[in-house]
Amino acid sequence: MDTVLRMLSNYVGEDLFLKGVSIYLKNKLYANSVTNDLWDGIGAATGKDIVSFMDNWISKVWSYIDRLIGIRANRHDDKIGFPVLTVTETPTGITVRQDRFLEDGHAQLKDNETIWNVPLSIVTVDKDGKPVLNKEAVLTAREQTFELDTSKPYKLNAGTVGVYRVLYTPERLSKIAEEAAKDNSIFSLNDRIGLVHDAFALSKAGLAKASSALTLVDSLKNEKEYLVWSGISQSLAGLVSIWWEHPKIVDQLNALRRALFVPLVKKLGVIKELQSRFAHFMKTGDDATIPADLQRVIFSVAVRYGGRAEYDAIVAVHDDAKTPTARIAAIEAMGATEDSELMKETFQFIHSKSRDQDVVYFFRGLALNPKTRRPFVQYFKDEYEVLYKRFESTFTLKSLVEVRNYIVVCSGFFMTSQIAVNGFPFD
Repeated sequence: MDTVLRMLSNYVGEDLFLKGVSIYLKNKLYANSVTNDLWDGIGAATGKDIVSFMDNWISKVWSYIDRLIGIRANRHDDKIGFPVLTVTETPTGITVRQDRFLEDGHAQLKDNETIWNVPLSIVTVDKDGKPVLNKEAVLTAREQTFELDTSKPYKLNAGTVGVYRVLYTPERLSKIAEEAAKDNSIFSLNDRIGLVHDAFALSKAGLAKASSALTLVDSLKNEKEYLVWSGISQSLAGLVSIWWEHPKIVDQLNALRRALFVPLVKKLGVIKELQSRFAHFMKTGDDATIPADLQRVIFSVAVRYGGRAEYDAIVAVHDDAKTPTARIAAIEAMGATEDSELMKETFQFIHSKSRDQDVVYFFRGLALNPKTRRPFVQYFKDEYEVLYKRFESTFTLKSLVEVRNYIVVCSGFFMTSQIAVNGFPFD
């Protein structure tokens, strides 16, 4: 709901939006209200028909939220969700088509009936190269054409405030990426974050080739903002997670990750710094250089790049943790090892020493490590009866199954849907 209100505020302007909210509050002082009362207030302030404009956004997006919290079980109930806009270029501008966005591919006709009123918020440049924002362009039909000079840089959903995804042609996405990589780019930080997330989400859904997303990422290799790098890191990790049982593909993806991140790591000295902090802790017992918000990454890096000594030190942290956060960080780090013998010790630890409430954290740590996934799935199969007996009277078993299914889903469903829609995605 907050994201939809943010989109509406951006469309009408923050001052008029707040004026409309003020009108609504005054009209409903000490009285009950419904959603349309808020739209009436904003409509009075802006002179626009906000009730009609927001109807499908509220009924459809809110149905999507209902599903997320379990109110509805059917994924396609009530035509839930939000749109994906497909942009194609014409001699005089762009044609924009809206369809319902689904994570598993193209929506069938029966699931693609909703037409949203979509504020396009198009950013481009004027004759002097300065940013120009068009907030008046609104997509109100399945498909419309808008005048635009496509010889200049442009992007829909400026600031990434709209609740929709945008699918460009590979050629246009490449041009957008080229502009986004400039130091004086017209595209903001939020624009660049949105581009990364859209590109990978559309690829994952089979609506675009993964190569387009990877081209975008490669163009942003000189990016200076953490949030963009965080999005890139998570997205690439997701791809590796999907293809984890295909060494050739994983090797190619990891080569790209090294090309992107090794220069950053060298520049910042990240791994060595994290290892040195843990080494100091092992030597002195002083954890002053390991703040709470870095515990997980420092512990996991220490185990992943270390050996027996680091693993034993993490076990000691688990056994005598100062805080619950430290215990959980240690548990997840025990799953980060790449040593087969230490993996076996982690599995044995789960069986014989772990507290019931901690098992899900062991599972999560193992699931995040590609090296332990195959042994982890086998462990789950071998120990299922034991785990079932241990947790049959609690809700923990459901969480354990969900963690295990995360691996199966990533390595199976999305891989299959990608091939089915697009063929091999790295062609």
